[in-house]
Amino acid sequence: MIGSAVRKLGDGISGGGRFSIDSDRITRWTLSAFGLVLLIAFWEAVTTVLSLNPKYFPGPMGVVTELIRIWPAIVAALPNTLSAALVGYLLALTLSIVIAIPLVASDRLLNALMPFIIGTNTVPRIAMTPLVIYWVSFYSVSMLYLANYVMAVWVAFFPMLIAAIDGFRSIDEDTENMLEVYGATTWQEFKYVRFKNGLPFIFDGMKIGFVLAMIGAVVGEFVSGTFGIGSQAASAIGRTSIARAFAIVLVLGLISTGVVLIVYLIESKMIFWRESSIMGAE
Repeated sequence: MIGSAVRKLGDGISGGGRFSIDSDRITRWTLSAFGLVLLIAFWEAVTTVLSLNPKYFPGPMGVVTELIRIWPAIVAALPNTLSAALVGYLLALTLSIVIAIPLVASDRLLNALMPFIIGTNTVPRIAMTPLVIYWVSFYSVSMLYLANYVMAVWVAFFPMLIAAIDGFRSIDEDTENMLEVYGATTWQEFKYVRFKNGLPFIFDGMKIGFVLAMIGAVVGEFVSGTFGIGSQAASAIGRTSIARAFAIVLVLGLISTGVVLIVYLIESKMIFWRESSIMGAE
């Protein structure tokens, strides 16, 4: 009886809807694409009109040409970076949800641990990267690649944790009172109400989480020198090959954008009652 009542309450909060792409979003995509084309055209015009040295100020065509030239090397290095970013991202996502549940369920636990969690997040991650590399590879240099995974998890974890906590706690006072009236257990609260309320927040955290995980993995490679996109970027900068550095950044940006779009698509399917900024419901 309790489960049925609380389930109805959760369904009432989520509402209903169906997935669609309206004309406003198509217009928004078109304007975004047009703005991107204008930016690239302006970039190319500036480098051409001002006769900037392509070694230090490459234009878009120079970056694309360099990308085509080094593409085999990028393809060879990409699996290491992507595996560190994806595994770190998924681990950070799982940990954020698993840790957020008991924190939301117990105010005392939340008050006790949040200062520690926030303090850990305020530590400059780039400054800590050498220490992470040292600790991880203390017993064996072959463990050096593990530092990239650790950095990806560490950088992506905190924003997704905060998003999950905010989402699970985002129920109004009337709903909380109703849960108490029905005598819902903590598990029933999460199963029928808090999880549904928390999904939009979790997906928002996921969008920024992958970008941060990619940054963590690249920074790990940048400092450790392990084979990957980060070490290639460090080598390009060391050789003053700015076009190559731009090409590597372009690849990372396209990958991150693609993953974020995939998250948006999954969100629009799972949370059909919420209108996304890219996909949504009518």
